[in-house]
Amino acid sequence: MKNKILLTIYKIFEEWGGVIDAACRKGCSSCCTQNVTITAQEGVEILRYIVDQEMSKWLLEKLQSSGDHQAPTTTTNDFAAACLEGKNLDQGDQQNFAACPFLNNNICRIYPVRPFSCRLFLSTTPCSPSQPALVPDYYFEAATAISQLLEHLGQKKYWGNMLDVLPALLDSSEFKEIEGRLGPIITRKARLQTLTASPLPGFLLSEEYAPKISPLIESIFLAEIDGKSIEDILNGK
Repeated sequence: MKNKILLTIYKIFEEWGGVIDAACRKGCSSCCTQNVTITAQEGVEILRYIVDQEMSKWLLEKLQSSGDHQAPTTTTNDFAAACLEGKNLDQGDQQNFAACPFLNNNICRIYPVRPFSCRLFLSTTPCSPSQPALVPDYYFEAATAISQLLEHLGQKKYWGNMLDVLPALLDSSEFKEIEGRLGPIITRKARLQTLTASPLPGFLLSEEYAPKISPLIESIFLAEIDGKSIEDILNGK
């Protein structure tokens, strides 16, 4: 059920954002850094793809050689909750411009199952390390709202940097063989660096852009999975 919701949200957001004339093309990888956060559900989709494509050995090599990476200090929904309560949260410096280890010749090896943190990136002009991406402000607000929904979908489970969530998820019986080959040190450290996904406290939408973004959120809520709307499923109905 959750994987169907995840893929539906991906599809609806992609169609909604498809009206933007993006300059991004295959081989563009300036935004492909280690600053990728994922939910546990997204991690499961990635791991299943890797197993299906017989890429487990490749994954082990990447996780063992990924080196130091930054773990976020707060989840998107925890940050949103603080903002909505008028509190200030110091998120620290989360910028790490080291290239994502899942790239090969600037091409993503897990592209079909890339997480939303990767899917949301686009630019209306060609970008580079010295030329930042140019994106409409409303698009970032919409992407944040979708990130909040995905965290709500994965609440009470792992949330954090992709390079931590993936090894943390190996404790599942489905991926035990990979965990045994990776070793306990990396997996234990990864679990300590993950956070727990929180429920949606409310959307961080500005008055200026809410009218443009609300139809996107509504279309997601009204979408049906196995005869039930996503809104009802998320609300436990």
